[in-house]
Amino acid sequence: MLLADLPAGVPTAGAVVARAGAENFPVVSRLLPRRERSHLLALYGFARLVDELGDTIVGDRLAALDWLEAELDLAFAGRASHPLMVRLQPSLRECALPREPFARLIEANRVDQRVSRYETWEQLRGYCALSANPVGELVLHVFGLATPTRIALSDSICTALQLTEHCQDVAEDFVSGRVYLPAQDMARFGCTTADLGSAGNGRAGHGSEPLRAVLAFEVARARELLADGTPLIDELRGRPRLAVAAFVAGGRAALGAIERARYEVLAGAPRAGSGRRALALASLLAERARARAGAVAGRRAPAPAGSAPAIAGSAPAIAAAYRYCESLTRTQAANFYYGIRLLARDRRRAMCAVYAFARRVDDIGDGSAEVTQKLHQLDVQTSALRALESPSAGLREESDPVMVALADAHARFCLPIAALGELIEGVRMDVHGVTYERFEDAARLADELGVAMQLTNILRDLREDAEGGRVYLPAEDLRRFGSIDSREPGGAPQALASPALASPALILFEVDRAQAAFQRGLRLVPMLDRRAGACVLAMSGIYQRLLDRIAADPQRVLSERVSLPAREKLWVAARSMLGGRG
Repeated sequence: MLLADLPAGVPTAGAVVARAGAENFPVVSRLLPRRERSHLLALYGFARLVDELGDTIVGDRLAALDWLEAELDLAFAGRASHPLMVRLQPSLRECALPREPFARLIEANRVDQRVSRYETWEQLRGYCALSANPVGELVLHVFGLATPTRIALSDSICTALQLTEHCQDVAEDFVSGRVYLPAQDMARFGCTTADLGSAGNGRAGHGSEPLRAVLAFEVARARELLADGTPLIDELRGRPRLAVAAFVAGGRAALGAIERARYEVLAGAPRAGSGRRALALASLLAERARARAGAVAGRRAPAPAGSAPAIAGSAPAIAAAYRYCESLTRTQAANFYYGIRLLARDRRRAMCAVYAFARRVDDIGDGSAEVTQKLHQLDVQTSALRALESPSAGLREESDPVMVALADAHARFCLPIAALGELIEGVRMDVHGVTYERFEDAARLADELGVAMQLTNILRDLREDAEGGRVYLPAEDLRRFGSIDSREPGGAPQALASPALASPALILFEVDRAQAAFQRGLRLVPMLDRRAGACVLAMSGIYQRLLDRIAADPQRVLSERVSLPAREKLWVAARSMLGGRG
């Protein structure tokens, strides 16, 4: 096929270069000397051209890709015709670039014409080996630093960056008829293709809970892949080292943007600004410097006790599982996370595993599935808990990050499995529609601090729960303050959705009850070590400040979810660590 025979819409060299300004690849190339920068921009031009032919042109895309492969052969012979391919010719010659990575990029776009979904992670990873990994390999060749070990590390980084892009572009890909989230992962979290479009979740531009859970899982996976490839930075020196570090830092910053957006990607792809990327790069370089210093010290001293996983299984799988749980806790329970940040690392990770399990159970109860399906899902979680108590259970399912992390936490700290089982039974009561007639009926299985924190959450979520048909305040209190008809035993959950029917006196009564429970529960603090006591003070302080805000304007909870700014949470945590009350 001749250049003149290409379908309309193929970009000119000028159009491709004009798009380069804001993208990570050409931005990073500015860190390099002119020679390497010229070669990397030539690679970028080829990569953009092949994507344009596979994604956007109107007409026979497979024929266009065949033309490009023929044009690639001509470029290796020094006889290319398209301006971008002509520009690539000096790089092919001067850097002795191999043909095979270029061919894989073309093949990836052929695959896009035939495949729109991937059943498993391994299948998607195979696609990334075609669509992303060749770029990193070619960059190493440009630097003259390609070795099998370095290429393997680069592959991990490139796959992570591709997976990150898939997470950011869920909505755009769905509109194009493609789904890059593995079907097995989606099924594990109850996510369907309907959740990938704004029409499928009832709120335009907002993702469903199952979609956010899948994205949290994939973000944790991408972070683990980035961590696996990060040692490549230490293999390099000078500006190549800085350039690769910038790629990794850009990936970290992008993942952070997704997390800060609470995995809401349907309204638009979360992106990290230049400031965030620069901060991530500085942090990464400092981290690698500490790692090198630690490696030197490690050669002089034995490994610390307890550094190995507490259970048999894959250490990377356990680390990835904890990252998933920490990411979920940080984004879905910010108040709780600010408190437990004061704990030692192993205890903090264990608390995140417990939260992730509790969140999973709670999401089952709050989900839209039929009652029978919810009860079945709760039975599955009960069976998984029982398996943790078996010494021979091991890691039966390394693809479930919550249970992998919980198993390791249980092995380290002997978690109270019966208490976790009570969480399931509490949700089972919700599914069956059990109401709470008296305060003691709801609180008898919880300690004072747990009751205080949960009651604070109930007040904060009053409107959302009522609109969902759930009321967790005791019916005797609702009747006492006239929020439901005193003659109606069950009450009407919808009553609280109307500010006119919710008495400020009721809300203030529950605030006082929660504050009193905090005061009783905080007697525990002197019995704890310094870090654990600070953690309890921080969490309690944050929740007590929420109660103060609710008390100042009781009816605010009927129109919005009351929260604290991050700076105030940090202040409370810092005061707690120094021995003060929030």
